[in-house]
This record gives sequence, structure tokens and C-alpha cells, in this order.
Amino acid sequence: MLKVLYLIDTLEGYGAEKSLVEITQNFNTITPVFVHIYQGDMLKANLESSGIKVYSLDIDKKYAFKLAVEKLIPIYLKEKPDLVHATLFRSEIIARKLKKIFRKISLIGSFVSNAYSSDRYKTNDPLQNLKLRYFHNIDRKTVKHVDYFISNSKTIKDISGAALGVPAWKIKVIYRGRSSSAFCNSRSERLEGPTPFLNNYDRLILLNVSRLISLKGQLDLLRVLPGIIKEFPEVKLLLAGHGPFRRELEKGVKRWNLQNHVEFLGRIENINTLLNHSKIFLYPSYSEGLPGALIEAMMAEKIIICSDIPVNLECVDKHSALVYKKGDISELQALVRKVLKNPEAYKSLGRAARKKAKEKFELSKVVTSYEHFYHQLLEKKANRILKVLHLIQKPQPRGAEIFTCQLANHQKELGMEVQIASIFEGGAVLDWKGEIKNLKGSGASRFFDFRAWKNLNNLITDFQPDFVQANAGDTLKYAVFSKKVFGWKTPIIFRNASEVGRYLRSGLQLKLNKYLYQNIEGVVSVSNCSEKDLLKHFPNLKGKTTVVPIGLERKKDIPLIELSSEESKHIIHIGGFSFEKNHKGLINIFQKVLKNRKDVKLHLIGDGPLLPEIKNLIKEKKLSDVVYFHGFVNNPLSFIKSGNLLVLPSIIEGLPGVILEAMYCKTPVVAYDVGGISEVVNRDTGSLIAKGNEEEFATAILRNLEQPDYSQIEKAHKMVTEKFMNKKLTKNFLEFYREMID
Repeated sequence: MLKVLYLIDTLEGYGAEKSLVEITQNFNTITPVFVHIYQGDMLKANLESSGIKVYSLDIDKKYAFKLAVEKLIPIYLKEKPDLVHATLFRSEIIARKLKKIFRKISLIGSFVSNAYSSDRYKTNDPLQNLKLRYFHNIDRKTVKHVDYFISNSKTIKDISGAALGVPAWKIKVIYRGRSSSAFCNSRSERLEGPTPFLNNYDRLILLNVSRLISLKGQLDLLRVLPGIIKEFPEVKLLLAGHGPFRRELEKGVKRWNLQNHVEFLGRIENINTLLNHSKIFLYPSYSEGLPGALIEAMMAEKIIICSDIPVNLECVDKHSALVYKKGDISELQALVRKVLKNPEAYKSLGRAARKKAKEKFELSKVVTSYEHFYHQLLEKKANRILKVLHLIQKPQPRGAEIFTCQLANHQKELGMEVQIASIFEGGAVLDWKGEIKNLKGSGASRFFDFRAWKNLNNLITDFQPDFVQANAGDTLKYAVFSKKVFGWKTPIIFRNASEVGRYLRSGLQLKLNKYLYQNIEGVVSVSNCSEKDLLKHFPNLKGKTTVVPIGLERKKDIPLIELSSEESKHIIHIGGFSFEKNHKGLINIFQKVLKNRKDVKLHLIGDGPLLPEIKNLIKEKKLSDVVYFHGFVNNPLSFIKSGNLLVLPSIIEGLPGVILEAMYCKTPVVAYDVGGISEVVNRDTGSLIAKGNEEEFATAILRNLEQPDYSQIEKAHKMVTEKFMNKKLTKNFLEFYREMID
């Protein structure tokens, strides 16, 4: 069965705790497990008697959030719940901290009270309000970690959702429930505890059941009582509940000389029996979540007089209760006197209240709603169609952009909604079956490109993606700055295609990148080496990264091309003309090869800023007849397959796709041991050379040209086809996306 881990502050007998215990005791398709964080376990025995496991952290400090999380971690790992459901503020914050560690958690929060109501601010002193605003701010800032909320009323859904900025679609209203069979409206059951005197008591009983706090309005009841007693001296007001406001209420009893007419009962277990001995149920509250005590009075067919706050009116109406304007003492007193004069005339209200309660708040219906919601949430999670916006630098024949387009195509095949946007204009035609939207970025304004940031914001507003994936280059910078300036909430995932540490040449660059990485949800690195380098420089990303290598498209046929008319051996190099690709070093290596073999040609495929310089170098060294420049090639696989060897003497790499392409084409590979290259090139799959050792590199080229290792070639081909095909890697991306989103 589906398992739900419930986190709650305490298991004392308050409304939220009592309701949740009653609901979970009646589950049929859910296995509940409880953790109460702080001391207070009155309801623990009730749960355990129903076979429900309870963990007691028994923290004796008021908050101790860090300690609570530390104690929760082994419980979470042991229980492996499908869902975590937190109730009450402190447990909510602790659950959100736990989710920051275990991102897979599907977290449900609870709206059970009007925590930030104006009435609460009015009754607080300045210091209390300062504290309330502080916690409100924490609540609002961390609410993004909650997947869904269950609210116990529509009113609280609207108020709390607005207070915390939670959209309505993330909040499900499920009322508190009570079992109608527990309320039989009979005085035959005898009262125990502090109220046995009521068993033979004929006085008129007015009952209020609630915590004793100022917002519950009990002071209003004391204010109206003197006027009622004058006309009905046999009246007795019973206050069932406890709380910090009792001392003030006791002062009121003395002030108005009500000692013989008011009883403080404290916490009462047998509320249903107490209700049966009462004449009128009074509920003068100023602020509520959803009043369980009011629902119990409805189930007991009591004549109810209550304030007109919205949550009360979700329970009763003019046909099932007498309602007065909140805080109107005169109206409250008039209604009580009216009922006491002729109780029989108002019993129909009680009958209507019970009928209404059974329709809306019957416990079995509430239990079914909870179970259905939990199952629906997990089904929705499993079947959710994700929307992703990919950012690329520009349409260009670079590995990051090529792979992004291939990945996006496969994501669409899986049913995802995908869009691609480029920061800058570019002339390359990439293999993407859709439009690449141009953000119209300016290369001269990379750090203050307001127009491009705004265009990205507009695109996100229109498309509403689940996340933005920034794919190398300036994409992360543009995504983070746009998010900060325009305030969009979509999480950012960064595709780390290299070793970032190689580019951190100053403290300023380190600080900038640290800032950028603080504003993302996760990183997908192309290799273990890239991930290790990233975490070395930015340890705050620990727990937010994964490795998904670059991949290949399966090809049915790769045509051969004639590289030259002469009988020659052909060495292929593919890469942009930038310092990372080390073309100067490659020329040195090639010259060493030429000293031993004259029938060798070098083919340079790619474009980039250093191309003119390398062309001049070839002329200077008089190599123009053996070195060929092919520029950008849309489909380099034909070159790779037609060549005798692929070489990659780069000084910086992530995990170059060109090596995988060579292995797929069964073309031998010689490469420097940099970045993630050693994760695919080893003694079984190619020739791996220590970085900078040009002599050994040249020797490896000659060896492969003279006598290729066909066993090595076959092993490399098998490795690539089993582990590095895009169709399979797309599912790895999807798993990581779900971890980030869910």
C-alpha cells in the first residue's frame, strides 16, 4: 500500500492533531506513519492502538530545526515513504528542509488555520507581531519546496494561498471529518472526569469547546452572561478546553461576579457526551481554520449560535444555526436569550445542522477524499507531461548545440513539450524539428543585456515551462540574470559541458560563477570528471548534480567520401578553432608523424576565431599540400568513417562527442587524457596519451596507422552502442528532471 509519513509538531489533543489522527485511523488503502517532533504525545496511544507506527523525537526546545532534520533523516531512509505530509508551522519548515536534502520527496503541506490574519496582528503586542512577520517571511520564502497543500476549508485556501503566494491549483480543499455515529444526541451516557455533577443537573447549559486563546472569543461570552443571568439565573456556561488565555478569562469571571455560572473544564475527552447535556453550543470565534468543535456540535444536533466569520459559514447557514456579526455583543446576547425563552422553536436548526454535517463532514467521506488525493497525486507525478525550454548560445556547429537539438527531438518523442531559444543569432542549420526562437542578445552587452533578459521572460511567461535548461556558454548567465530582474520562478538546470575550473582565472570570475550556481536547481555534467571539477570549486552544489554523457544518434548508413585522389592515410580532427582544441600542438605532432611517414594527410574540420592564425601557421611550415581545411561540416560522420584515425590533442574537454562518433564509425582514436576523455578512452577502446606528451602522441598515431587494433575498435563500438545512444540518455535526463521538479 501507499505509505505516507506524517510530520506534526506534537500529538496533543488540539483540533489539527485530533482530526488528522481520526482520519488516518480509518484509512483502507494508505499506510500512515507518524513522527511528532516535539514533546507532547497525548494521542500517541490512540494511533498505536490502531496499529499505526509513531516515532517520538521528543525535542524539548521550541524550534531546533537543524536537530529535528538530523533525527528525521534515518527515519525517512528507513520508512521510504511515497509521500511526506507536514502539518503545523514548525513541522512544515522542517519538512521543507528535509526536502532540500531528499529532492525526490513528494511533499504535501497543510493549511489548517488563518495564521496571518489581521485579527491576529490586532491582538498581538508589537514584539509578537515582529516575530509573526519574521516567521511569515520564512514561510513565504520556503513554500516553493511544497508540491501541494491540503486546506481544511475554502476560506483558508484563499487566505493562506494569497498570504504565501501559493497558486490555487496547488491547494486541495478537504474538510475535517467526524463520525456521525459517535453523536447520538442522548443523555443516557454518564459523564466522568470533571463533570459528573452534570448527570443530575437540570440547569441550562451553554457550552463552548475551544482552546482558550483571545481569538476564540470566550471573553465575549463572559461579557454577555450577566445580562442573561438576570433573566435566566439557572444558566451555566461551560468552557471546555485549555490555553494561555485562561488567566484572563478567570479575571473576567471575578470582575463580573460569575463564579457560580462559569466552569472551566480544561481538556475534555468525551466531548460528544458533554454536548448531549448542553442546551446551546456557542462559538464566538474571531479567527479559525475549520472548527472541528463546531462540526461536532452539528453532528450532535445542537442549537448553535456562532459568529459570522467565513469559515463558520462554510459549516452552517441561516437554516442550521443562528449567526451574529463577529464581536457584536448585543446581538450575541439577544440570540442566546431568544433561544432560552423557547428552545423547542429552534430544535429544527439542530436537525438541519446534523443533516448538513453528515453531507459535508462525514468521516468516511473525508477519509475517501484523502486517499483519493494521495493516489491521484502519485499518478499525476508518474504521468506528468513535462515542459522544458532549452537555451543555447546560438545556432552553431558546436557539440553543446548539436546535442541539445538531438536531445530535444527525443524529448518530444517521449511526449514532452519542448522549445529552444538562442541568445544570439547564428547561421548554422541544426537538427531540430522546430523553431529556434532568437532572444536578440547583444555580444557587447553580455552582463547587461536587458532586451534579451526581457525576451526570455516573455517566452517563459507564454510557454510556462517546468524548467529552463541552460546549455553551456553564456546561457546560465542570461537565465539567472533574467530570473532575478523579472522575478520568474521556473527552476534552472545547467548543462555542464566542460571543466569550469579551467576558466576561473580570477577571484571575480569565481564570485560571479558562485552567484550563478546559487540560483539553479541542478547541474547535469557530461562526465564524472566535469562533475568532480565543478564540486571542487562549488561545494554548495553537492546533492544537486548528476552525470549524463553526451550521446549519439543511431545511423542506418554512413556514406564514405573520397578524401584525396592519392593513396594516403588520413588523420581526422574535428573541433572549433579555439585555444582549448590545441591546433598548434596538433601541427607539432603531425610534423613528427611526417618524419616517419610521407603518405599521411591531416584533415581539419571546423570553424572558429583561431582559424586564420592556424592557416598562416600551415603556410609558414609549408604544409599546405598535406593539411586540408574543410570548414564547418553538417555531417562529419562521413569524414570520420572515411578516415584512418581520429585525433584529439585538446587541453580542455568535457566529454567530446566526436570521440564517441569515431567509435561508432569504428575509426580508431588517439587523444590526450583531459577532462572526461578517460571515461571512454582506455587500453580497451583507444589510445590515451598523457597531456602534453607530443612524442608519445605521434608514436600512437603511427602505431594505429601501421596496424590498427581491431579488437579494440570492436570493443569501443560496442561500448558506444550500449551506453551512449541519445534515445537511452534522454530517459536519464527525464529521471533527473523529475527529481528536480518533484
